[in-house]
Amino acid sequence: MISNERAIRYHHLEWILGHPRFGMFMMALIAFSFTHNQLLALVLFVAFSIEIIFRLALFLRKMKLNPYRSSTNQKIDLLLLAIDIVAVSSLLVTVLNIDIAAENLALARLMRGVYLLRTLRFVRYFDLHSAMFSPTYGMVISLIILVSFFADGGLLLGIIIFFFVELALRLIVMRSMKFESKREKRTEWSFWALDLVATVFMTPFVSGFAYSGALRMLRLIRLLRPWQVIIRNLRDVLREGQFMQEINLIVLFLAILSIGGGVVAHFAFSNFDYTMGLYDKPVTNDMLSSIWFTFRLLTDPGNSVIYPDNMTVAVFTIAGVIMGVFIFAFFIGIGANIVSGLMRRLRNEDIAVKNHMVILGWTPASPYILDQLRIISDRTFTRLKVVLMHDAEHPPVELINEKWVTYRQGDIDSSAGLKRINIASAKQALMVLPSQESEAESLSHAFYNMLAIRTENKHLKLSLAIPGMDHPRLNTHKHMLQVGWDNVGTYNEPTVVLSEADFRATALCNILRYSDFDQVMQRLMIPELMGESSTHLVSWAGKIQRDENHAWQLFTPDGKYSADVLTVQAQLFERGVTLFSFVSEDWEIIPIYALEEQYVESLKIQALIGVAISDAAIYDEAMYCIREPKAPQVTETLDDLDALGLTLVEAEDKMQLLVMGWVGSLPLLLKRLLRFYHELDLIIFDDLTREQADEEQAYLERRLAEEPGLVDLVTIRIEPWKFNDMERLREDIVKSNHVILSRPKAMDHSAYAIITTVLSHIVTICKDEGVQPEIFPLMDNREQAGLLQKELSHYELPTEVHVTVPNEFYGVFVAHTSFHMYAVERDEDYEAKRALRHMLTKLMSDSGEDSDMGLKILQVSDPLPEDPMALFYTLREAGYIWLGYTMDTRYQQDEPAWKGIDVLFPRQTTFTCHRQNQIIINPNGSPYSQRTWMTSREHVVELITIAGDDDVELF
Repeated sequence: MISNERAIRYHHLEWILGHPRFGMFMMALIAFSFTHNQLLALVLFVAFSIEIIFRLALFLRKMKLNPYRSSTNQKIDLLLLAIDIVAVSSLLVTVLNIDIAAENLALARLMRGVYLLRTLRFVRYFDLHSAMFSPTYGMVISLIILVSFFADGGLLLGIIIFFFVELALRLIVMRSMKFESKREKRTEWSFWALDLVATVFMTPFVSGFAYSGALRMLRLIRLLRPWQVIIRNLRDVLREGQFMQEINLIVLFLAILSIGGGVVAHFAFSNFDYTMGLYDKPVTNDMLSSIWFTFRLLTDPGNSVIYPDNMTVAVFTIAGVIMGVFIFAFFIGIGANIVSGLMRRLRNEDIAVKNHMVILGWTPASPYILDQLRIISDRTFTRLKVVLMHDAEHPPVELINEKWVTYRQGDIDSSAGLKRINIASAKQALMVLPSQESEAESLSHAFYNMLAIRTENKHLKLSLAIPGMDHPRLNTHKHMLQVGWDNVGTYNEPTVVLSEADFRATALCNILRYSDFDQVMQRLMIPELMGESSTHLVSWAGKIQRDENHAWQLFTPDGKYSADVLTVQAQLFERGVTLFSFVSEDWEIIPIYALEEQYVESLKIQALIGVAISDAAIYDEAMYCIREPKAPQVTETLDDLDALGLTLVEAEDKMQLLVMGWVGSLPLLLKRLLRFYHELDLIIFDDLTREQADEEQAYLERRLAEEPGLVDLVTIRIEPWKFNDMERLREDIVKSNHVILSRPKAMDHSAYAIITTVLSHIVTICKDEGVQPEIFPLMDNREQAGLLQKELSHYELPTEVHVTVPNEFYGVFVAHTSFHMYAVERDEDYEAKRALRHMLTKLMSDSGEDSDMGLKILQVSDPLPEDPMALFYTLREAGYIWLGYTMDTRYQQDEPAWKGIDVLFPRQTTFTCHRQNQIIINPNGSPYSQRTWMTSREHVVELITIAGDDDVELF
């Protein structure tokens, strides 16, 4: 077991307290708290007090760190804690059996109010923060106000308490809110002031005031807002649909029939009682009564004549009913179209949510972006609110089950569309641009849409996921979206451009060199399971300084304590935290193994970067290890890496790459690969004509010629192939050491079927020829990949098959970047999260300026030592920071306590990617990972580390 499980316990405690099942259970207990039974009240008081102690401990722990410490969520949590304490304290009225004499009416009323304060606990389990600006919430409040006029006693006190809590929440939210204009700000604060006055005059202390009832009605002013929306949209529907012409036509037609039929009836049936005996008076020959009777006959679905006196009356009334049914159907049809149009417009009405994240556009990677945003929101216990806008009338099918995402139809470059999603009050926006006809179109759309967004909200944190490259198009520009006429810094706001082409090329280059690269990076960014560790950056504001022995000392932020950096790192590793780098005052990332290259005596430290269950775990454990430094002892002494049977996995001199299908960003991928390979033979089979194949080959050679010398290192051959002549592949598969399977360029659907079929034949060829190329099927979605992985796991394969979903990996990176932009509220916190993104970029690039930090894989050939600290020291001595390991078998999270949590409070327990279930990140990060090392280390085949890159690049 790890020496300290406090961080894990805190993490799972927060998961339990935030789970919907726990909320339902607590609301049931709150309902039971309305009792006069002393014993039951005492038990509930103790249970609620324990919960509050846990919540207070979590609150104090998170308060140590930004961005939580300066966020709106911190203020809301503090208010909810105060409400909980007051509510639970009210149980003492029952526990102590405080009895008030009946004649003391004022004190008795006060104690009844205190008794009802326990209703406040319900507030925590309703997400008022998200709902209070919606039209539905306004209707509910209006209904409660109307009820308050005839409510008395406990019900009225409950309503008053609710309104005061709602006012306090709105005050906190509005103080941190960005309003679209000064007018909107004045309007919202005016409504808040009116609601405060109305609520005060609901209290019994001032209810006797002459105008208290009228002042209480002030809260109903907010009811006008949803009705304004309904009436405005109804007017637009009538205008757009030209229904008034149809209504006028039917009304005029009905008037002609009614008046004409009444005149004819007046003369043809002069003795008929058109009042149908409703009045006790003689029958009169009145023209108006016959006209009114005809009108009723044509508009009433039933027959107005109960029983006809003669055949003529029967025929005329039946004809009138039939004609009236047609007229009635006309009105129903027009009304149904109007209501349908109104509901369609209301579903696309301007949204009233505040402090939300906006996603603009939809691409194949968007479902994975949303999925990863949900996961990271759950992991950080953040109630993320997402509004997605796209130009399609109906939301994508992937949003059907995503109830936390609100959809609106609109255009990104339209002011009306951006106002519809209330982008002026958003905290962060992510623009997802689809593939365009050309890179010029992509650049133009990105630039113009950025201008449109900045027009509505100049200070919005913006990230753009673009299909093309993100480099500036002018040598004098600092970035791709720099505005030429901006000479006052108006557009110098947080903006991140994420190039899909660059990411795909870099990712695939790394995957070809290390097949589990994408899965390890996903784990470091956003692991799917709650109990897994990930990379965190923790603000520190301290320093590191050399001592008299030239060893680096890490100081606490207050400067009172210090300890040797290497001792702290080892002690942290033993306690479940892998610390691997510092962030300097100028936001430079300094790996621990590179400290000796810093030729200074002292460095100010902005932040620590490490792998742990949470950022609070890094901070708490670092403070403890500095205050009480103690180097972990090892039970055995190890030799160097060669003696341990550890071999660094390095690129071969020559790559022989066989590609079947279309691979995006292929020229860029080849350039990336040639940084690590001395020679590259590329063969492509795709469903092309001979002319298309020649054009594609000429294009690749032209792109490679952009950098001098690359063409001489690459041999390219593109062959037309119909994906059915499998025997033709045999000769090239025998010569290849890497094989990529992808969809044909001309196919945009059902690619998984072709990839699976080709893979089946390739496996047979590998068996026949005794070759073992690494095979990389590129699937379009995770469901297809999971099905293929599950199938392959049942058989022993002659070679390694690594199923990859590029869209998923890209979605993880975009979601991670966008969420951390959303989570911060101060500029300093944004800079810190920016450093975290740059660190991940270093791990992914592994070349050029980023070569000082990269993932390094050590292949295991001999049994590993039992003591993980001994291995940690040996790896560190060789310049490696141990991150985790890969096994040749699946591991299980079989901790009994965790299984109990999973049963009571369900959560995801297995990774969707089968390869993830064989990877351990942060060996001491949890009880099950430590137990896996103790019981299954003979199944470890690779060690995952971080180190600098000593390779010499060719270009």
